[in-house]
Amino acid sequence: MLATQDTLILRFARHGALLLLAGLLTGIGIGKFHSHQLGNAAHLAGLIGGFGLIAVAWLWPRLSLGPRWSQVGAWSLIFSMHLSWLGLALKAALGSASDAPLSSVGQGAASWDAISGFILLVGALLSLVGTLIMLIGLRAIRQSGNATGPA
Repeated sequence: MLATQDTLILRFARHGALLLLAGLLTGIGIGKFHSHQLGNAAHLAGLIGGFGLIAVAWLWPRLSLGPRWSQVGAWSLIFSMHLSWLGLALKAALGSASDAPLSSVGQGAASWDAISGFILLVGALLSLVGTLIMLIGLRAIRQSGNATGPA
């Protein structure tokens, strides 16, 4: 079991470091994006998501979860952070309906706008799933601590 926990810790830390790098590189290119505000949002999503995954790496082995739920929760959080950064970066680089070029006025949303919106939606749903699994794991720890008596 310890090897599995070590693997999860390294997986969170590795993906956190990759997301930090993506956030830093996004920050360097903010001036080149179509939307500077969305570029800044993508930069911050990469940094906060990267640090968040590294913090979750510390917490995750302490959760009271079975192996299957641990894997589902871990991958949900990892993918959600990456998808949040990717969706914002795409919107920043290619524009969104509110700030797209004038040629798109009166037409439906551009395909990249719909795709990046879908990516953000999937990222938000995965984040919800991962957070709920983490809260269940934390609740189980609290209940097992209460069973032994007051602290």
